[in-house]
Amino acid sequence: MMITKRVFEGGRVFTSDPDNPWAEALVVDGDRIAFVGGAENAAAVAGDDAEHINVDGGLVLPGFVDGHVHITLTGSSMLKAYLRDATSVEEIQRRVKAWADDNPHEPRVLGTDWVHSVLPDNKPTKEMLDAVVSDRPVYLEAFDFHSCWVNSAALEELGIDDDTPDPAGGTIARDPETGEATGHLLESASFALVAPLLAQVDDEVRDGYVSTALEAFARAGITTVVEMALEEEALESIARLQAAGKLTVRVVAHMIIWRKGDTAEELALVKRAAELSREYRGDWLRVGGVKVISDGSIDACTAALSKPYTNGTSSDPIWPPEALEPVVEAADAAGLQIAVHAVGDQAIRNTVDAMERAMRINGTSGKRHRIEHLEYVRAEDIERMGRLGITASMQPVHMDPAYLQNWIAMLGPERANHGFAWPLHDAAGSVLAFGTDAPTTPHWSLPNMYIASTRKSPVDETLPAHRPDWALPLEAAIIHGTRESAWAAWLDHVTGVLKPGFAADIAVVDRDVLALGPASLLEASIKLTMMNGRIVYSVPSPVALP
Repeated sequence: MMITKRVFEGGRVFTSDPDNPWAEALVVDGDRIAFVGGAENAAAVAGDDAEHINVDGGLVLPGFVDGHVHITLTGSSMLKAYLRDATSVEEIQRRVKAWADDNPHEPRVLGTDWVHSVLPDNKPTKEMLDAVVSDRPVYLEAFDFHSCWVNSAALEELGIDDDTPDPAGGTIARDPETGEATGHLLESASFALVAPLLAQVDDEVRDGYVSTALEAFARAGITTVVEMALEEEALESIARLQAAGKLTVRVVAHMIIWRKGDTAEELALVKRAAELSREYRGDWLRVGGVKVISDGSIDACTAALSKPYTNGTSSDPIWPPEALEPVVEAADAAGLQIAVHAVGDQAIRNTVDAMERAMRINGTSGKRHRIEHLEYVRAEDIERMGRLGITASMQPVHMDPAYLQNWIAMLGPERANHGFAWPLHDAAGSVLAFGTDAPTTPHWSLPNMYIASTRKSPVDETLPAHRPDWALPLEAAIIHGTRESAWAAWLDHVTGVLKPGFAADIAVVDRDVLALGPASLLEASIKLTMMNGRIVYSVPSPVALP
C-alpha cells in the first residue's frame, strides 16, 4: 500500500512561521503539510494508516533554503584536489602532484580552494606548480573562485603570452620588472579565459556534476538552492534531471551576465535571460533573474573599496557605473530579479545607486533585488538598502575566523571590525537571506548556522570570535536560512516555513540544537531530508527510502 500520510513526532518542531513557531508534531499528506500542532491532534488528523517517523529527541525544521550556490561548480569541485586546509606551498604541491599521479589520463590537473594567505606575499606563481607538474596544464581555483592559479603549460594552452591584453574587468598578473605572466589570473581573466575552457564537457559529465551537487545538498538538509551564476548548458542539465524525476532540490536560477566591455552584448544577455524566465517558471525550476559580478574579493585585493587596501593597492570595479547602470535598468524593466555580487563598499554603493536609479526610471519597486556578500558596507548604504527594499544576501561561512587572517590584514582592523554586519542590515529593514556560496565555502548548513550564531570558527574552536556582539540568536539564524531566504527567492508561497498547505520541505536534525545551544551544532547532523513529500536523504534511516 502506498503511504500518503506521515507523522513526524518524538521531538520539537520549529516552523519558522511567526504565527505558530513551535509544535509537537507535523503531518505530511502527499507532497503537502497537512497539520502542525499537538501530538494527539496530529495522530487524529493522520489516521490509522499513517506512517510515524520518530525523530527521537531531534529537531524538525523547514528544509534549508541556500540563498547562494553554484551547482555545477559544487559538483565538479568535489572531483578536484582539495586545497582549502593546505597550510603551506609544499602541502599544495604535494596534493597537486598526488592528484596528477592518481589521474594520469586526465588532460589537465585540477584543484580548488587554495587560500591566499598560505602563499608568500599572497601571490601564486607558475614556477611553484611547474616544479611538480610540467607535462600537463594545471588549473587551481582560489577558494573565493575569483582567481585561478596556473602553470606554464596552462598559460600556453590559454594562449597567454607577454603581449596578451587584460580582458575587460580582469587582470593577467605580470612580473613588474619583466612583464612576464606569473600564472595568476584574476576576475574576468579567470572567468573569460579559464572557465569556458574547463566547461567544455559533454552532457553526461555535466549532468553528473549536477547530480553530485544535489546529493550533497540533500545530505545537508537543503531543499532549495538559489543558483547564482547559471549558464544555459547547466540549466539544460537541471531540466533533464527534473524531467527524469531526479530533481531533489528546488532551483531558482539567476543567469550570469558576464562583463563583455560592450553594452550591446551585455544587454543581449539580459534579453536572453528574460526569455528563459518566461520558459522556466515552475516552483521546482525557475529562472528568476540575472546575476552581475561587480567586483572581486578582499583576499585577492580585487574588491572595489572607497579607500586603498593596507598594502597600498586599490582595485576598480569589474562593472563601473556607466556599464552597470544600463544592465540593471534593462533587467528591472524586463521584470527580472537582479542579484549583484558586491563585496567592497564602493562596489556596494555603485550597486545601490544603480538599483535606485532603475526603480526611479522604470517606476518599479518590490522586485526583491539583491546584493550578494556585502562584506564591508558603509552604514549609510545599509540604511539605503533597507529603505529601497534591497535584500541583503549574505553567507555566514565566509567569515569563519579560520580564514579571516588575510581578509583582516588587507582591510585593516578598523574596517574589518565593521565587516559582515548582519544585525545592522536586519535593523535597517532589509530581508537578510543566508546561504553558503558553495563551493567557495562548504555547503553544510549546520556549521553555517554555528558561525551565524557565534561568529566563531567551526573548525578551530581556539580562535576568538570576530565581533561576537554581532552574533545572531540561533533561532533568528535559522529563520534567515529558511523563511527569509525563501522570501528573497520568491518562493515564500511554497517553502521556508512549516505550515498547512505548504510543500513538505523538511529537515530533521539529530538533536534539539535550539534547546542545547549553538555549541551542539558542532556535533549535530542531518538525520532526514524531505523535499515535496519525498524523502531524499535519510541516515540512519527511520524509514525505508522509496
